[in-house]
Amino acid sequence: MKASVIDLGYNSLKMVSYEIGPGNSFRAFDQRGSLTKIGEGLGETGFLNEERMAKVIRQLRLLNEINRLQKVDEVLPVATSPIREAINGEEFLRMARSEAGLRFRVLSSKEEALFAYLGAAMATRVPDALVFDLGGGSLELAFAKNFRVRRTMSLPLGALRLNDEFVKHEKKFEKKRYERMRGLIEDILPERDEFELDPRVVLIGVGGTVRALARHDQHLRDYPFNKLHNYVLNRKSVTGIHKRLRSMQAKEIARLPSFGKDRAESVTAGSLVVSLLMERLGFDRLVVSTHGLRDGILAEYLRRHAPRTAGGLTETAVSDSLSSWFGRRTWNDEFVRSLTSVGIFTPAERQILTEAASLIDIFLSTRSENLFYSILNEDSHLDHRDQLTLALAMVHAKAPKAANWFYTRYYSVLKDENKGSVDLLAAFVRLISVLRLTQSIATARLRGHRLKLQIASPQREFPDLLLDQAIRDIEEATELHVVTVMTRKPAGAQVSEVFRQ
Repeated sequence: MKASVIDLGYNSLKMVSYEIGPGNSFRAFDQRGSLTKIGEGLGETGFLNEERMAKVIRQLRLLNEINRLQKVDEVLPVATSPIREAINGEEFLRMARSEAGLRFRVLSSKEEALFAYLGAAMATRVPDALVFDLGGGSLELAFAKNFRVRRTMSLPLGALRLNDEFVKHEKKFEKKRYERMRGLIEDILPERDEFELDPRVVLIGVGGTVRALARHDQHLRDYPFNKLHNYVLNRKSVTGIHKRLRSMQAKEIARLPSFGKDRAESVTAGSLVVSLLMERLGFDRLVVSTHGLRDGILAEYLRRHAPRTAGGLTETAVSDSLSSWFGRRTWNDEFVRSLTSVGIFTPAERQILTEAASLIDIFLSTRSENLFYSILNEDSHLDHRDQLTLALAMVHAKAPKAANWFYTRYYSVLKDENKGSVDLLAAFVRLISVLRLTQSIATARLRGHRLKLQIASPQREFPDLLLDQAIRDIEEATELHVVTVMTRKPAGAQVSEVFRQ
């Protein structure tokens, strides 16, 4: 099944198309976007510009053609603040139905915050988080503890909205207008005591401005990865970038490859919002999520199998969606859980090995040179260093020499202890690959320096040499003595049925 989410915002029209896999998993295979600025001038007139509405309708027809060619089964169109606020918003919705055949769902400000949180939480897996989505027309915030949303708010601090109000026809921010804009932002932003913030809470940012700031920071740092998801921005960097942008004209900003023409007009105001938000709430770090509202829309649709839900999205529905997403099972979950609970891995290594097990089919079907970039280019919930360790371990399990080259290439990102983690994880990846190839199930127990592996396989001729090699690698990496007990696996049997206590 294929599905597309169309998102009409204050500044742009975007569509992401997804391939739906087993267990309602999904992966984006195409993304389209255009700068429509349908919300431009809305603050002054209260109306959507007719020419811009017509431009959006033309773009929607184009997206319809793309969906037909790509054989997309379901299209989920949503609209946010400009359609929600405009006096002639209903007129646009009628045009979209009659001229493009699309029935837009207009999200409330609360739904907008919740969907953005849902998409970001799925992609980052941070239990205690304050997620903000900075768009062209508004700033949405959602605060969650243990994946349960405690509070949402929507503020009229969109980057393009602020630019329209305070830049006017100047080529850059005039000093008095800039100070008035700064004062307005400071007046509207929430205080720290409005949230239950503690050191465990992570600030996560979603939206085009945040991505552009991250790209620019990576350029300034000569960052070795072309990867934005889970990139960490610090407050000093955000403030420094904003100060530089403030002194530049839009045409100068447009020449910077990190921003370009589409982002040049709004990024100065947007970067000020991000900088002041971090300062006001006391966050020194900001984690960038490239997943937000559109992923959240699709996840909730798949959970309910309906494009619209009576009464709108709720905090409880978000928690249910996350529970369903995190609760998906893979081919050998029980073995991985038993393996990661034996106490020979650090918390980070446990997460990496769990992720490696979920990618074992890719490991088995991909050449080592391509495997590294295939893993590294995916948007993972792991931070960049742990994701790099994962990619190195998977390659090392196949081709140690290739892994050594990659390790040397990206050494600046790693810590000294990562080399030991790569060797340890690679050994267990080899074991897991043998189990996968033989469709075997297993469990692990550790007693002292003795690791007992109980393996049940349907194979009459088990690849003992491959298993012995994997075990020798594990013993060398851990200094443990590994004992294996082999049994016959009945068809369709579960671990609990084969290995009785």
